[in-house]
Amino acid sequence: MNRQWAAISVPMRAEALDDVSMALQRLVGSTFAVETRPQSAADEWPITAHAYVGPGEGQEATRRQLLRALEMLRIAGDGIVGPAWESFLDADAYRTRWRDFYEPLAVGRRLVIVPAWLAQPPEQADRIPIYLDSTMAFGTGRHPSTQLALAALEDRVTPGEVVVDVGTGSGVLAIAAVKLGAARVYAFDRDPEAGPAASTNFRRNGVSDRIVLRVPSATPAAPEPAALVVANIVASVHVTLMADYAGLLAPEGRLLLGGVLDARVGDVVAAARPFGLRLNADAAADDWRLLEFTRAAAPTGIAETEDAMKGRSE
Repeated sequence: MNRQWAAISVPMRAEALDDVSMALQRLVGSTFAVETRPQSAADEWPITAHAYVGPGEGQEATRRQLLRALEMLRIAGDGIVGPAWESFLDADAYRTRWRDFYEPLAVGRRLVIVPAWLAQPPEQADRIPIYLDSTMAFGTGRHPSTQLALAALEDRVTPGEVVVDVGTGSGVLAIAAVKLGAARVYAFDRDPEAGPAASTNFRRNGVSDRIVLRVPSATPAAPEPAALVVANIVASVHVTLMADYAGLLAPEGRLLLGGVLDARVGDVVAAARPFGLRLNADAAADDWRLLEFTRAAAPTGIAETEDAMKGRSE
């Protein structure tokens, strides 16, 4: 029996990340990492996902399923998913492999993501540090959609308000909300393995007393209305959870949805409309959008739909 971890990596373009992430989540749960690099004309594959399969009796079957699924995505992707490759790691290498990619990262005007094993750089001493010891799929703040969400929180969090973070993962958005002044944050994630990762990061940043962590939680529900709800997941999950998002919001609350590819903006806007949620603003980075919704005074109309779709193509 192989006592090493199998590491299966697949390169891709941004528009393939939704489908690849869903396949990896289904087959390996939380044990995958997403490596992103700045977009450049010379880099055909700016994103690489690394999935890890633990040693044991089921490793061989899971490896075969994973490689087959990634090959199907490559064939169907028409050039947006590259060929997967495989290597094997011992336990110590598995636990630390993902650290190789990370260093302190300034985000927005006021924040800096600092890997927990490093110190805040002196040249960024004026920024608010968020210390993360993220593991695998739970996020390190490097993804463009996470950076869009963090930058938006700088302008949207009002001191003393209640914030809800759906799909908290490593807890990076919840931590940012508290450090930006939120009185309380309710953080939800359906993956039970997110709990230890987020709890550790909350303690590391000294914000545990203002964050209520509810993991696992398939349906987010808070005991008080939120002035701001933020969710950085994928478009298909936003569509599924739209009724829950609407139920979490205070009457004049705002909803921030990250992880939306350009091609999926229309789907998310359409799903929000029946709940009186109007697209108010959006921000873009590479192929990703962060959408901000507010409650409409009246049901949205044709003109608004056309405005939203116009924004999708710009």
